[in-house]
Amino acid sequence: MSRIVEEIFSDIADKYDIMGHIFSFGVDGIWRKIAANEAIIESSEYAVLDVATGTGSLVLDIAEKACKYNKSVCITGVDFNKDMLKIAKKKIDAKIDHKAKYSDIKINLKLDDAMKLEKSGSSYDVVTAGFLLRNVDDAIVFVQGLKKVLKSGGKFILLEMGKTDDKFLDFLYGAYFAVIRLTGSLINKKAYWWLTRSIMKFSREKMIDILKDNGFEDIKIKNLPFKIGFMITGKNA
Repeated sequence: MSRIVEEIFSDIADKYDIMGHIFSFGVDGIWRKIAANEAIIESSEYAVLDVATGTGSLVLDIAEKACKYNKSVCITGVDFNKDMLKIAKKKIDAKIDHKAKYSDIKINLKLDDAMKLEKSGSSYDVVTAGFLLRNVDDAIVFVQGLKKVLKSGGKFILLEMGKTDDKFLDFLYGAYFAVIRLTGSLINKKAYWWLTRSIMKFSREKMIDILKDNGFEDIKIKNLPFKIGFMITGKNA
């Protein structure tokens, strides 16, 4: 991941959660819960890798769902930004540490780069990533790494934001993002310009093509509430 992206997320780490909730009117939390539900598979025991785990929100949602379905799950959250990981550790410790409810849930956090996934091992049944794809240096390199860490038959869940297939909605979002850039400039102008611009530039169709070209199967894309959010799922051949 680039130094520019790392600096941006370090600058907004302590405000990332609250600003994301405010700007999305809380819908980002709904999207994560939908993705977390997809991360529950038939096996009673399995391993999950959450790439670009950020402040750990998706990890916590997966842990909550795993408890609900009586799964024994080991979740590894990796991120290249130590400031985001510090916040993730505090959140996870506060919610899970020493609580009997989560006795079958193991969570590990590691400093690691989405561009070098092979360092994370190669034995994951499920790989998740929330709002990562727009920020990687090279989507092909990320997908090739995804193939290495995911077991044969393993499932991936990629949660992202991007242009919709509705020109009127895209116009409305473009106007709203201008407001976000104006408001966000009071916190960090570069960060919120980057985040909003990357959403409107992202091509979900190109991402699907990259996944197919790298041998993934059963690829599906699902629009989430308000359409600008979507989820791509599939399996390693």
